[in-house]
Amino acid sequence: TGGGERDPPTSDLLNALIDPARPTFLFGAVPPREGTTLESAADIGEKFVARSRALAADGFIVYDIQEESGRTNEPRPFPFKKTLDPAEYGALLQRRSGKGVVVYKCVVEHDQETFDQWVDDAVSRHDHRCFNLVGGATSTVKYSGPTMPDAARKVTERSAAFGCVTIAERHAKKGTEHTNLMRKAEMGAQWFISQAIYDTEATVKLLHEYGALCRYKNVKPTKVILTFAPCGREKTMKFIKWLGVHVPEDVERRILGASEDERKARTKDENVKQSVQILCDCLRTILAQTSTAGVPLGVSVESVSIFREEIDAAHDLFGQLQAIMLDAHGWPWKVQWVYTLGPTVQEKAAHVLQSRAQALAVQVHQQPTAADATAAAA
Repeated sequence: TGGGERDPPTSDLLNALIDPARPTFLFGAVPPREGTTLESAADIGEKFVARSRALAADGFIVYDIQEESGRTNEPRPFPFKKTLDPAEYGALLQRRSGKGVVVYKCVVEHDQETFDQWVDDAVSRHDHRCFNLVGGATSTVKYSGPTMPDAARKVTERSAAFGCVTIAERHAKKGTEHTNLMRKAEMGAQWFISQAIYDTEATVKLLHEYGALCRYKNVKPTKVILTFAPCGREKTMKFIKWLGVHVPEDVERRILGASEDERKARTKDENVKQSVQILCDCLRTILAQTSTAGVPLGVSVESVSIFREEIDAAHDLFGQLQAIMLDAHGWPWKVQWVYTLGPTVQEKAAHVLQSRAQALAVQVHQQPTAADATAAAA
C-alpha cells in the first residue's frame, strides 16, 4: 500500500511468528560464501527471491553457518566455508522480496562488545527485528561470547524479538528439552525453530511434555516451528546425521535404497521424491499425535543444498507441507497474491510525471510539421 514511510517487512513476520491462532511458514537459505562480491551476492539473492516468490511464505530464514568443531568426532562431510554475514544477506532478501527475515546468530562466536555492535547494526542499518539466537555446539568447549541471557537482553533492549532453537534429539537423550523451552520462553523467546526432523517420536513426546508443563504452570505455550529438509544424496544424508539429526535406518533405506544394487539403480531424483513423501508423512503423524498437546505449530523448509534436485524438492516440499498444515486446521483456505511493496507517495508522483511526459512526447510526435503542412497544401 502506498503513502509515507513503510513499516519494516519484519512487522508482518513478527505478527505471524507470535500469533498462536495461525501457523507460520518459513523458507530457509544460507548466505553466499565469504568473499562474494556485493554484486554477485545481490544476483544470488535476486535469483533466490525470484524462485521463492510463488511460495506463500511469511518470511525467510537466513542461517549463521558455523564450523561447530567439538560437536562430534566424525569428520565433517562437507568442508566448512565461512559465509557472508547473515544480517547483511538477510537485508538484501528483505529489500528484494518485501518479506521479513529471521536472522540466525550464534551468540558465542564473538565477545560481548562485538555481539552488541552486530545487533546494533542489524537493527539500525538493516531493519531486522527477528533473530534466532543459537548457543555453542557443545558444552565441552569454553566460548568467549556472551551467555544466552546476555544476548537475549541486548536484543530486547533494541526493541527486537528473538526465538531459539529446539532439538528433539536432546529430549530423547536427556528428557529435559521441555524445561529448556520453558526457561527460554521465560527469558523472552517468542518462538522456537526445531532442528530438521526425520523421526517423529521424539518430537511428539517433546510437544506433549512441553504442553503439559505449560498447563501445569498456567502459561501459554510458545509456538514451535517444525523444520524439514529434503535429501536425495548419500553425502547430504551424512551431513544431516552429522548435524545430530536422528534418521531411522528404515527411513534412510527408503530414501537411498535398501541394498547396494538398489542404490546404484535409483536416481537422485527418485531418492529426493521419496524423502519428500516421507517428510510429508512425518508432518501428518506429528499433527495427528499432538492435536491435544496445545502447542501452536508452524513449518519451515530448509533450502540449503547446492544440488539441483534437492533445491527443486525444497520448493515442492514447502507447498505440500503448507497444504497439510492448513488442512489440519479444518477450515477452508486459499492462497492469494499481493504486491509486497506498494509504491510510496514519491514513487507514485514520479510515475505520474513520467506518464505525463510520455503522453506529451507522443502528442509532440503526432503534431504536423511545417514540411507536412507544405506537402498537404501541395
